[in-house]
Amino acid sequence: MPYSPAERDLLLLSAGTAARRERLRQRVGLPALVAVEWPSFTETLRARRLLTTLGPRILELAGDSANEDFAAAVQAELEAGRRQAALLQLVAAQANAALSAAGIRSAPLKGPQLSEAIHGDAGARLSGDIDLLVAPEQLGDAVAAVRQLGYEAPEDPVEPNGLPQLHFAMLHGRGEMPPVELHWRIHWYEARFAQQRLLPPTLAAQDGWRPQRADELIALLLFYARDGFLDLRLPADLSAWWDSFGEELEAAELLARLAAYPELGPAVRGALRVSEVVAGLPDALLAGAAPLRSRERVAARLAYPNPRSTRAQLYADIGLIDGLLSPPGSLGAFVRRQVLPSQDVLEQQARHGSRPKRRSSFGRGAGILARYGLAMTRLLRSSETLSPS
Repeated sequence: MPYSPAERDLLLLSAGTAARRERLRQRVGLPALVAVEWPSFTETLRARRLLTTLGPRILELAGDSANEDFAAAVQAELEAGRRQAALLQLVAAQANAALSAAGIRSAPLKGPQLSEAIHGDAGARLSGDIDLLVAPEQLGDAVAAVRQLGYEAPEDPVEPNGLPQLHFAMLHGRGEMPPVELHWRIHWYEARFAQQRLLPPTLAAQDGWRPQRADELIALLLFYARDGFLDLRLPADLSAWWDSFGEELEAAELLARLAAYPELGPAVRGALRVSEVVAGLPDALLAGAAPLRSRERVAARLAYPNPRSTRAQLYADIGLIDGLLSPPGSLGAFVRRQVLPSQDVLEQQARHGSRPKRRSSFGRGAGILARYGLAMTRLLRSSETLSPS
């Protein structure tokens, strides 16, 4: 949806940390930031699933001058989000119980638990499915356990190792419960970090268990990189996480994780750079780390916090950032995933309507490469900054 410069500035301002919001509010001045068309602005936020996340921050910034209809819309959306969160938590508890009974460790990814921890409200971060992490060697057994709740077998293509690229997506047979996605990792380039750092060490330890602060932050950064730095949902999560837990994080822990998992370095460094600009995370977090490489700098510049491109171009931008942040030696995997996926993957994407159907993998690949060129051309011509001025 179109938006004015004032609306763009207000969106970027509200996505930042509390310190940034206060600093920029004083510098820019509230009257300039609230000069928006509230009905269309409300619909823009709702369409982008940002009304519950950024709406309360905008109301806080506006104070007594807040638009009453906007305030009512935020409250109504929050109440609906809380009802949805309650359903997700109930079904997640059932899935976790089924997994535990089968001797399978699991951990929630994002969802209401994260929303409550960082935003203070389970309904603030809208979710439509349940994401659970399990160990790769238990993924098949996890599917069998969740199927006992009435879920259908997943249709995701599998690699030669028997695993999907990222997760198995499972739909409820009668459509009565939200989808469940069983992950064995959280990013294309990692095969150890999620199972070693995000899963509870034992079944007995998983009640109320949470990862260490550095690991939780890295997970959010990896989600942001995997989504191609698109829109403001994850920057809002990152800024809220920083407001809640940033003082507990030692930069040395972050550097230690990158040393232990070097394949994650490009994605984490790139995501931190974008998070500094978009959300106001401190630029000293990676002090002592290697400077950003040229590919990582280009990927960061492609960040698109206020998307206006076509759906096909947005998917291409995400894929291009994926390639720019790939670790050494992963070019072939990137090409197979983003440029020349298998026919099984193309058919699955067409069935779920997630991407336009192409006549062949090579035809799709040619189109994707052309869109990569469009993204780079936009980058060269763009003068728009990521943060409000």
